[in-house]
Amino acid sequence: MLSATFMDYAMPRADAFPAFTTEISEVPSTTNPLGLRGGGEGGTTPALGAVVNAIVEALAELGVEHIEMPA
Repeated sequence: MLSATFMDYAMPRADAFPAFTTEISEVPSTTNPLGLRGGGEGGTTPALGAVVNAIVEALAELGVEHIEMPA
């Protein structure tokens, strides 16, 4: 950081970020009859998904397309 304080720091604007491609992957739970999954602590939820997606990507050449979470 080249700024002396956060008052001098120029926060990045939306036009400074790259475009994002989003995808919805709906995988029902197999452990209950409604197929529902729990949804608490939203701040920690993406971490597991990011790790599992990285594992799936690394194993793609072996034919792995999906890993049921939690892994």
